[in-house]
Amino acid sequence: MQFHLAIVESLEGNNRKAAEVLGQPDTEDTAALYAAAMWSLENGDVEAGVAFLEEIESRPDAPRGTSKYLAAGYLHLDRAAECEMAVDQYLSDNADDSYSHYLRGLAILRQNQPERAEVALRNAGYDDSQVAQIEQVVMQVPVDVTQRRSTITGTQATTRRQASNRRTADKNYNVTILFAGEYDSNVPLQPKFSGLGSNIDYDDYRFLMASFLDLQLLTSDIGNLGLVGSTYNTFQLDLNRFDVQDYMGGAYTNGLLLENLIGSLRYEFHHTLVDESRFASEHRLTPSLSRLGTNGHTTVFYEFNPVDARAPALIAAQQQSAETHRFGITQALYTFGGNGRIYAGYQYADTNSDGSDFDHTSNMATGRIERPFCGSWIADLDVRFVWDDYDNPNSLDFFGRPRNDDRLEVRTGLQKNFVRPVSLRLDYTYIHNDSTDTENLFGVPFYDYDRHLFSTQLIFTL
Repeated sequence: MQFHLAIVESLEGNNRKAAEVLGQPDTEDTAALYAAAMWSLENGDVEAGVAFLEEIESRPDAPRGTSKYLAAGYLHLDRAAECEMAVDQYLSDNADDSYSHYLRGLAILRQNQPERAEVALRNAGYDDSQVAQIEQVVMQVPVDVTQRRSTITGTQATTRRQASNRRTADKNYNVTILFAGEYDSNVPLQPKFSGLGSNIDYDDYRFLMASFLDLQLLTSDIGNLGLVGSTYNTFQLDLNRFDVQDYMGGAYTNGLLLENLIGSLRYEFHHTLVDESRFASEHRLTPSLSRLGTNGHTTVFYEFNPVDARAPALIAAQQQSAETHRFGITQALYTFGGNGRIYAGYQYADTNSDGSDFDHTSNMATGRIERPFCGSWIADLDVRFVWDDYDNPNSLDFFGRPRNDDRLEVRTGLQKNFVRPVSLRLDYTYIHNDSTDTENLFGVPFYDYDRHLFSTQLIFTL
């Protein structure tokens, strides 16, 4: 009678009430256990639903879809190897079930085996471009705390049962090579001409090459240690005195401090040249803490950034060498169902420079949204607003007023993932800097500008 009353509640759409009415089902009643599992899954209690299904999966009177729903539950709990075994059991008698092939593909992706996953996803009826999009989303949108932890630390955490069933060797490096063509509406804002380019506003095209390397030296379930490096080179079509080169090398480590808390430390050294002449060298040391939540993660960080600048300075006040202390917090939210990611952040920085023109504090608020759509395209929108308040009278201002800047940066892009490892990206960036407090005798501002950048990028990820 209790079971039938619960069924009535379910038929009326009250699954939570149905579960309450049923209570703890009779362990000998397969139908009641199956119903309890379905109601638990629908109400978001996946662990309870999986437990009920595990109880009946091997029974001869178990409903036909038991192993299929069990596989879905395992995947939600990030028990990928068990998901694959359960869905294989279902596919042995239902080889034409496309959703089961899809589940199998996701489970194999979660075990970092993209080649096997591609076969399963094609069996589910997806073409190459759709497979590429699914791979992108699955590898970037973690399903629970365990997977988010491995995403942040770069490690692949596994349960004991997974480890006993499968041993997979994760790739310990990532290499990205980027080629781009760009149009820039305001090239003189490159660092070598900063502050002196008012009312010049040259535009130009440039070719850009960049590379990025991440090499993990040590990896375990509780942390890792690795090296990073990058190169960045631009080649202007007309204004080659603004060619920029930047070379970076560094190291990082991540460690699991508590179940939901990651500690990280990253160091980078940058050597920057403009027109093949040394412009600056800088060090960046960044410790951070990341707390993993139900729907995303929160990161707080501190960055120490001393810069030794060799930019030309007419007077001592324009010396740009400085030390910056930066504090920040970011919040990342993962949206499920292939809907991408959302970020928000705030940073505060205090810069003490050798030249009095560049002593300042800065506040920056940021927001970013990413969303896949239409096959294997991914769209993103990034907005930043910066307030820079300078401490001292500016040497270029006729009335000796301190400089205060408000800067809006908007970047939007589309990325198309082709057959691995090729991607194409289209970018547009708009920057507006309002600095009307610093002017010459004729009211011309030195630091006011608008800038438009259009970029087409070909990306190879190895």
